[in-house]
Amino acid sequence: MNKPRLSMYLLMYLSLTIGCGVFSGAKMSNMVDLNEIKQITYRFIDGSVPPQYHRSYTITVTADKADIVVDSYGKVLADKNYEIKQHQFKNLLDLFEKSKIRNCRLRKEDGCTGGTGEKISLSNGKEDVFNGRVYHCAGRDYGDLCGDISAFASGVKELVPDLDELAK
Repeated sequence: MNKPRLSMYLLMYLSLTIGCGVFSGAKMSNMVDLNEIKQITYRFIDGSVPPQYHRSYTITVTADKADIVVDSYGKVLADKNYEIKQHQFKNLLDLFEKSKIRNCRLRKEDGCTGGTGEKISLSNGKEDVFNGRVYHCAGRDYGDLCGDISAFASGVKELVPDLDELAK
C-alpha cells in the first residue's frame, strides 16, 4: 500500500474512532497535562437532611494554599484557608493520576434520593480542563466520575487539618 493511501486510511480510522467515542471518557481525561494545573477543586455535597445536620463543603487548592468553605444548603458556616507547600500541591496532582481519576459513563440517575455527591475539577488558571461528578445513592453510583475517588478525596482533606471541627 502506498504512503498517501495509508495516511488516508489512518486519518479516516482516527476520525471515525474519535467521532464514535472510542476515545471518550477515560482516555480524554487522562490527556490533561497535570503540569499546567493551577487549581484543584473538590466538592462534597451532603445528603438531603435537615439544615442543622447538612454539611457540604468545597476545598480549593492552589500551589500555596487550601481554602475551605463549609455550607448548609448555601448558608456559609465556615470559611478558612491554610498555607501549603508547593510539594503538597504536586503530591495532590500525583495522587490524582495514581487514583486514576477520570471521566466515565456511570448509570443515569433513576430517582434515587438522599445520597451524597462529590465533584472534582482541575483548572489551568483560565478554564476548567477537567470536571467530573458522582452521586452515591443506595449503594450505587451515578454520574461521570470514576477512579479511586475516596483516596483522592482523603488527600485533599488532609490539607484541612480541622475539617471535622469545621463540618460540625
